[in-house]
Amino acid sequence: MNVAETRKAVTKLLKARGGKARRGHLRIAVGDLFWYVDLRAEAPGPSAPLRLELGCWTPRLPPEPDGGAVDCPLLVDVPLGEQPLAEVERYLDLIGEIGDLTTLAVRLVELPGALVDVPLRELLGS
Repeated sequence: MNVAETRKAVTKLLKARGGKARRGHLRIAVGDLFWYVDLRAEAPGPSAPLRLELGCWTPRLPPEPDGGAVDCPLLVDVPLGEQPLAEVERYLDLIGEIGDLTTLAVRLVELPGALVDVPLRELLGS
């Protein structure tokens, strides 16, 4: 599957799983949290490697992100390998179970490489 086909399939999957367009990005509401999900190509071309950007935002840390996942107080970049749809599904299953800050604090270890801004880290109590 090339980048354009994969992007189309992933976008369809994200919308089927509750992703709604917000300020030009797909956002999934889970409990008290909002997860921004962006698919990025690592380079130009039809066979470029893809990565999934997951950003988590809570209304307790205004303002709402304008730039999608990358502007969220929590950002995770997930490289997508040979089975991008299966990998996206797995991460959607995971974030679909994280709808509050208490759960996020406990399950943060399941988001390897997550970058967490200081204000969110303080809310999480770590």
